[in-house]
Amino acid sequence: MNSFAGHEGGVHAVAISGDRVLTGGEDRLVRQWDLHTGALRREFTGHAKPVRALAVHGDTMVTCDEGGHVTTWSLRSGEPVRQSRTDSRWALTATAVAAGSGRAAVVAGLANGDVVLHEVDSNSTRRLLATAAWVRAVAVTPDCTRAAAVVENAGVHVIDLASGRTRRLGDATVTAVALRGGAVLTGAADGSVVLGNADIGTDLARFSGPTFPVSTVEFAGDTHVVAAADDGTIHVWDRTRPDDPLVLHGHLSHVLGIAAAPDAERVVSIGDDRTIRVWDHLVGLQVAGTGFDESAVEPSRTATPTSDQASEHDLLGFHQDVRTLAAVIADRATEPPLCVALLGPWGSGKSSFLRQLHERVERMADLSRNNPGRSTFAATVRQVRFNAWHYHDDELWVGLVEQLFADLADDVDDVERTREELRVRLRGLESVRDHVDRSRVTRTLRLLTSGTDPATASRRRRAAVVSAVVGLLGVAAALLGWLHYENELITTAGAVLAFVTGLVSVASTLESVRSALAPLGSSVRDTVTARRAELDDEIRDVRERLHQLDAAHRLERLVEEVRHGRYERYRGLLGRVHDDLRALDRDMQEARREWVHSGAHGAPPLERIVLYIDDLDRCEPKKVVDVLAAVHLLLALPLFVVVVAVDPRWLHKCLQEAELSPEYLDKVFQIVFTLRPMGSRTTTLVDALLPPGLAEEEAPHPAPTPDTDVTPTTDGEHRPSIPAPTPSRDRVEVRELRTRQLRLRDTEREYIHRIAPRLPTPRAVKKLVNLYRLVRVGIHDDEFESFPYRVVLDLLGLLVSDPTAARETFVSILTSDDPGGAVPLELRGKMVNDLQTYQTWIGTIARFGFDTHDLVTA
Repeated sequence: MNSFAGHEGGVHAVAISGDRVLTGGEDRLVRQWDLHTGALRREFTGHAKPVRALAVHGDTMVTCDEGGHVTTWSLRSGEPVRQSRTDSRWALTATAVAAGSGRAAVVAGLANGDVVLHEVDSNSTRRLLATAAWVRAVAVTPDCTRAAAVVENAGVHVIDLASGRTRRLGDATVTAVALRGGAVLTGAADGSVVLGNADIGTDLARFSGPTFPVSTVEFAGDTHVVAAADDGTIHVWDRTRPDDPLVLHGHLSHVLGIAAAPDAERVVSIGDDRTIRVWDHLVGLQVAGTGFDESAVEPSRTATPTSDQASEHDLLGFHQDVRTLAAVIADRATEPPLCVALLGPWGSGKSSFLRQLHERVERMADLSRNNPGRSTFAATVRQVRFNAWHYHDDELWVGLVEQLFADLADDVDDVERTREELRVRLRGLESVRDHVDRSRVTRTLRLLTSGTDPATASRRRRAAVVSAVVGLLGVAAALLGWLHYENELITTAGAVLAFVTGLVSVASTLESVRSALAPLGSSVRDTVTARRAELDDEIRDVRERLHQLDAAHRLERLVEEVRHGRYERYRGLLGRVHDDLRALDRDMQEARREWVHSGAHGAPPLERIVLYIDDLDRCEPKKVVDVLAAVHLLLALPLFVVVVAVDPRWLHKCLQEAELSPEYLDKVFQIVFTLRPMGSRTTTLVDALLPPGLAEEEAPHPAPTPDTDVTPTTDGEHRPSIPAPTPSRDRVEVRELRTRQLRLRDTEREYIHRIAPRLPTPRAVKKLVNLYRLVRVGIHDDEFESFPYRVVLDLLGLLVSDPTAARETFVSILTSDDPGGAVPLELRGKMVNDLQTYQTWIGTIARFGFDTHDLVTA
């Protein structure tokens, strides 16, 4: 099942407990998910109607369906431990469940307008509130001391469950409610969200943002509140900034419930669209759940060789480090220039880390574009990959800059046509305004007849043309009827048409003038002033848009010059490159300021460039130093973040050859980030590379003899055997296409799990698996029982982990009579005690190493 796969129908109930997410839905099921992986842990069955509410305390879960049936479950066993029913003949319109220390209760709104409290332990129900209206929503505090009910057209009623006292809050538009201690959070049909004090009945804060009715509200820790609107958006406010919400987009329909993790780092939302979504509400990003694909790759079930390409799937536990570094890179609060050194030995997964980091930053930017000007992260980020090893020119920095501008060219559109249209528009608007300033006589007429936008002017022109044409047709009809046909009816109809058209035109003009000028005097001046202000506003908007396009145009020209070999003429002139990059930085900053000043409408201009430099540890020392110089001298600009992946040992060696001190690195890099060793993630990597293949019981059985008339089955029965078809002249038996030699058995996989932790890097693990596959493909099914796979894996593990030391061990095994003394001390007791078999297979395994080629035997 996929991560947070949801329910067969709407999801109505949700709760978070530790690392568990519990959901209940229209399909009458309650499901338990892993908060971090989204895996389905357990399914609770038993409800006969859709589950509407649930709560969790410790190992206990309490659920309630729309029929009023309440079940208490043990999360450890998954079994129900108590069942009861709210004592009511009426259907439930709203339900809330609380499960506190030593007490569990259900508060329900009934179709007859009553609000009841059902005590789970005592199986008793009592009425809290009697109304004659529909109960839209209810809530109850976790300690079961207070309840709240939203009553149609009657606001919120907060009820003290001990004393029965009731206080009414809010107005008739309230649609949702949540309780926490003495605080009550409400949402309304007009989109307003209010935080109030239930004890004194006063408002503490009003939050603005949604424009649709609010479907549910919730507290997120002590610092944030969350509300969902009917359009599927979720709004998150810091209580100290009630007018600045983060907007979370993802749900395709009504959000029916929200739950916040106790540590307030995650919010889970459920919806009528059958989805479960997990959010990092502090930064406004979905981090798991339906529609979020960050799961590991589904491994192939055949043992095909694995390439050494960078992986987009996290098999090495990079997830949290990728998230951390991506947040730093994309955060608007981070002030570039910034250069990050990503350190790790060869084959440690640096390229895969860069690829996953690239995709994470891209996703954060995409989601931030839903909240322009409000998201914590930059919304317009251009990411560029540069592989230093692929560039063979002596002037490596030239290739780096050319790669940078080539990738930036993808973001530059042809803006010349749009710029010209805006210039024409600007000249027309300024002409109208300047004419008004020069001529008081025509000021009013010019302002009132000129549209502030082409659509308005065009509409007025079309109306005038139509009126003129109809009027002329009327006059022509009148003349023809009088002079030519001498027909009074035609003459009269034409005259009436001309008269009515003229009258309508005059009336329309008079109405326009009247509405614009009446009453005369001060009203005329007010109207003219308002139109003058409209013109000024539009002129300012056009100018600001034109400034943005001018910046983009300068970038386009610069990119085109680079495309046509600009730097071929200036090799060695770092100053010219630096000037161009500074111009690019200035243009983008100016475009950003103009975008913010104009109200932050539309897509923001380019905010940040992230340059990833990979495989630097494969380059010769001079190239390495060149790249460091380029990063330090060329890219130290506010627009740039640079991430350089390199082996630290090679980096220090290159500095030594260039006679540079280690302190030089501190001038280049502001952040050093070293990859962690594989550790327990070795198991995950092996499982991904070697998915379960043939189990022992699936091993092929000998073919039945021709006289066999029955075939035993696994269930103990005997059925007639089906004789194998006899190959005909036109049919060739292709047994090679059905071989199982590439499918590894569980015993092989388990032994690889024992060998893999000895290997230093993910690349070494991949190499071990690939070499073993190479050997294994030559072993036929009927030969496997005698195939010493453990010996082969031991030798391959030695060869891959340290080829130089492996040669010494191989020679020692070949010339020794003591199997224990022939292997390194740390491996004694871990290898198979069969010296002769090791000696036999060394001649084959030696083929796979540069240092052991002379040990290969015939």
